[in-house]
Amino acid sequence: MKLKFLTFALVFTILVVIFQHVNSKQIIDKYEKDIKVFKSKIERLENENNELKTQMKMTAGF
Repeated sequence: MKLKFLTFALVFTILVVIFQHVNSKQIIDKYEKDIKVFKSKIERLENENNELKTQMKMTAGF
């Protein structure tokens, strides 16, 4: 009886560990994807900001 319980506990523990690993991997992959998207948006907005600053300097000179 004790052996069956220990076997069941071991199998259950292994399944929980596998589930946690897979779930955490999916979360990390999603965060990495989000980070790439936000970095590209930041870069685009910084470029747009620099262009607007340049235009303001050119029009201020006239």
